[in-house]
Amino acid sequence: MAKCQLLLLFLVFLLLAAHAKSCHPDDLRALQGFAGNLGGGGALLRAAWSGASCCGWEGVGCDGGRGRVTVLRLPGYGLSGPVPGASLGGLAQLEELFLGSNSFTGSLPTSLFSLVGLQKLSFESNQLTGQLSTHLQELKNLTLLDLSVNRFSGRLPDVFHDLTSLIHLSMHSNGFSGSLPPSLSSLLSLRELNLQNNSLSGPIARVNFSGMPLLASIDFAANYLSGSLPISIADCTELKSLSLANNQLVGTIPSWIRELVHLRYLDLSNNSLIGDVPKGLTLLKGLTTADRSQRMAFINMPLYVKRNRRTLQQQPNVITGTNNYVRSGDGNTVSGNDNTVISGNDNTVSGSDNTVRSGNKNVLTGSNHVVSGTNNVVSDNDHVVNGNNNVVSGGNNMVTGNNNVVSGSDHVVYGNNKVVSGG
Repeated sequence: MAKCQLLLLFLVFLLLAAHAKSCHPDDLRALQGFAGNLGGGGALLRAAWSGASCCGWEGVGCDGGRGRVTVLRLPGYGLSGPVPGASLGGLAQLEELFLGSNSFTGSLPTSLFSLVGLQKLSFESNQLTGQLSTHLQELKNLTLLDLSVNRFSGRLPDVFHDLTSLIHLSMHSNGFSGSLPPSLSSLLSLRELNLQNNSLSGPIARVNFSGMPLLASIDFAANYLSGSLPISIADCTELKSLSLANNQLVGTIPSWIRELVHLRYLDLSNNSLIGDVPKGLTLLKGLTTADRSQRMAFINMPLYVKRNRRTLQQQPNVITGTNNYVRSGDGNTVSGNDNTVISGNDNTVSGSDNTVRSGNKNVLTGSNHVVSGTNNVVSDNDHVVNGNNNVVSGGNNMVTGNNNVVSGSDHVVYGNNKVVSGG
């Protein structure tokens, strides 16, 4: 009798497990249609997505109850061709769509904007073109929108008054032009705003930053914005990074910058600012001016402010200490904590909370790193690693890309051709 009960329980468990991985027929058809219309890595994806239990497919996440697909994460899969909008539009319950670091072309399909439940949308680092549709306003639940490093053009649609849940907005490195949309002022929850490296023009004061009190990072560098620094930025009391370099700003550096008590990075270089660096700037504990007197007048001259910053002028350099900033160079050796390496190759970085924004063949040890590039060696715990051909060890890492070798436990891994060992 006991054996029969155990057998019955086992069969129930198998049925429940099978049900947990099953998915709604509409979502199954939509995913099959999506994969069927892809070039490049689409062939590998079609081979990997077999059977009818799509909730168990790589990159797919379901709600676990009704078997509705809520997550689609396929960054760095080598997918190419136009975005299969009709198929994506069939995923009616989709909440997160991450298709960055692929080779999608063409414009964003209108059917994509019918997914009104979307909370996170990323197409960063593709080859998308055209203008951004005003239908973007339909995605009222977005908390993250990343369309950076594409080939979009035209004006930014003035629809952000309908996207008040946004926390992260990044559209840098495109061809957007025209003036800043005033509706950006409505983003009450926004913490990151990155529109650098576009062709935006007109007064920067078209945006009232008082409407974005939670902003921690503003990056409008490498545009054609004009006018003086708007005093409304002073209301962004949580601001840690402000980059307005390479624009057409005029006037003086205002004294209200000293009110930004959390500011750690300030770049106003290559504008038409005149006058002295305000004395109050030196009162900010997180900032020290570098390479020029705080009283020196300047016009179109670099002003970089970064806590304990040291700029590399020759290679190779060896830097020790904490909170260093490595702007460029090759073959550098950096130790300490809270370092930032923006560019360079063959760097060796140790310590904690480091950021490597780009570069190749870096060796990193420590914890809490953010790494992008290729052929990096990363050890220890709690890293975010993007790129290809990386070697990652430790635990609790998030890894995207292809041909990575991952060892340790509790990783979140996206990509193809991985070797994973550990739990």
